[in-house]
Amino acid sequence: MTSIGPQPPAASGLIVPGWPRDRPDYASLFVAAQGEASRWNVPGIAVGVLHDGDVQTTSAGFGNMATRQPLSDDAILQIGSISKVFTATLAMILVEDGLLDLDTPVTAYIPDLPLADAAARTRITLRHLLSHTAGFEGDRFSDAYGRGDDSLAKAIAGFGTLRQWTAPGDLWSYCNAGYYLTSRIIEVVTAKPFETVFRERLIEPLGLETTFFFGEEVITRPHAVGHYLKSREEGHTTAHGYSFPRYVNGTGGVVCSTSELLRFAALHIGNGKVGNTRLLSAKSAKAMREPISDAGDLHRNYGLGWCVYEYPEFRVVNHGGATRGFRANLTLIPEKKFAIAILTNGDAGSRAIQEIEAWALATHLDFERQVPKRVKVSSKQLNGVAGVYSRHDGEFTVSVVDNRLNLKVVHLDESSGKVESEDSYPLVAVGERRFRVPDGPNKGSIVDFIEYVGNDALQHFLRIGGRLAERLDDTPRTKVSTRGKGKRSGKKK
Repeated sequence: MTSIGPQPPAASGLIVPGWPRDRPDYASLFVAAQGEASRWNVPGIAVGVLHDGDVQTTSAGFGNMATRQPLSDDAILQIGSISKVFTATLAMILVEDGLLDLDTPVTAYIPDLPLADAAARTRITLRHLLSHTAGFEGDRFSDAYGRGDDSLAKAIAGFGTLRQWTAPGDLWSYCNAGYYLTSRIIEVVTAKPFETVFRERLIEPLGLETTFFFGEEVITRPHAVGHYLKSREEGHTTAHGYSFPRYVNGTGGVVCSTSELLRFAALHIGNGKVGNTRLLSAKSAKAMREPISDAGDLHRNYGLGWCVYEYPEFRVVNHGGATRGFRANLTLIPEKKFAIAILTNGDAGSRAIQEIEAWALATHLDFERQVPKRVKVSSKQLNGVAGVYSRHDGEFTVSVVDNRLNLKVVHLDESSGKVESEDSYPLVAVGERRFRVPDGPNKGSIVDFIEYVGNDALQHFLRIGGRLAERLDDTPRTKVSTRGKGKRSGKKK
């Protein structure tokens, strides 16, 4: 099953011959969508911009390459992990109802919660879950839990085998499973299926008529299917297996249009109120946008459901999504009453999203995101992070080549351990322990190297796509002083 949310880079996007390497200065949003779809070989792109109350939507390309169905402005697409912001918003509504508390241990809601680490089990809170700081393994995908109302309960019953990477609150590590648990907690305190609460408390009050979870709902509306780009010569193939297991819904299962995604954005731009409808207090809406933990990029932190970027000009919040053959992004600047939603139905869509957003920010706000500057690091520092890092779904080999780092990624099937694909690309230093992919379809991807002291031992982690992998030569681990136990050793720059 394809992982949901920020992921290790995968070589897929290829610039069409004859198109410019650098983004042109497009004359309109429509032309920008057309141009970037062509530059990056993306089957279809739907874009919506909200600025000072005005909404503009456009689309380009095809919703389905096999049938040559054009992608319409009102088509609905998978938004992946942008769903997490919806779920976090719902959780905050229930906090205001008094049904949930951000800092109460989650065992108060699920007393029989199985977790591998007994100490962590008693400390993890809803705040940890919503901010990806609970510390346990986040990528647990299985088709074994069915589509019944008990799907989430069955999924949570298997949490006892999830690895506890770090102590709760210590380190940001992207955790889909944390949002499974959040969704289950919502079910428990409301005594209703998650999707019912989601619709009653969030979707219907917002007036969203084409925002769905289930394939049987999606198929009644104009919709897109996902695509994988095999190569420039071979073209695209359809991403089969459209629907996810039901327990994934609160983590990455939402399907909607750009216009309805912008209406959700308007709720947060309005600090909990859209039109005459208030769903969340201004205090709670703003609390969701407060930084909680460093989230592995220049200026980026993570709040409650939102990625939070602190720039000198203003605060930007956003979330991306990646599912089978879909890439999506929602970015808000509440201070400027601005939002942009970009939905694509191709796995090469990430670069197109970056470029269209950059064009829109420059056009509407005369703003350009800062790019991390390269820094010099010594050969000793480079050799200090080199090695082989491993996790259940991949192996990452970091080597020093011509006084820089090269990263080779071997993607593994989670269940069989067989190799699915391999990628290799250079890394440039943007900090002592932070590196960046400088160019190509994965441009901008961040790789962090983290020293962490946990369980009286020094561990070395690589964090890529938000996920942790452990350096193999740390086993058996060297014992160190218990002073600072459970904390990161050293500070990333």
